[in-house]
Amino acid sequence: MRRRHSRRESETVKPRIVVIDDELAVCDLLGKVLTRAGFEVDVAQTGEAGLALFDGADIACLVVDKLLPSMTGLEVMSAVRRRFPRTAIVLMTAHPEPLSLDAERPEVVLVKPFKNLAAIEDAVREAMDAAERSTPLTLLRDRVVAVVSEISPIRRKRD
Repeated sequence: MRRRHSRRESETVKPRIVVIDDELAVCDLLGKVLTRAGFEVDVAQTGEAGLALFDGADIACLVVDKLLPSMTGLEVMSAVRRRFPRTAIVLMTAHPEPLSLDAERPEVVLVKPFKNLAAIEDAVREAMDAAERSTPLTLLRDRVVAVVSEISPIRRKRD
């Protein structure tokens, strides 16, 4: 199921957020809170439906539950990182635990149940700020990986 929360189409362009949670009540709550905070919000209840929302869209932030049916929040996060490295990510979970890989790390972990409604908006804004600050580093890292990939076959031929 996919829903869109938006105030008025005629308003200026707002940052677009994708919320993915299998609980409809959580999707509706986050949609309302983030719309009131000035974002355009799309919601989905599965990872696959949520990823489809990224096609042809400029998504500023993904808010995803860690435990989803068929495709986990970590799998969604990994797919978004590969295809849209500049998108900020907020991972929601009732069971926060350390994540093993840097690539899996979201900008923000939002613990459920939420402390208050302001915590939701704060988490999204913090994630977007962190993603914006890291963009030059992400671009540099991607370039280094590309150069190393180009050099590796040359080094193997010499050795």
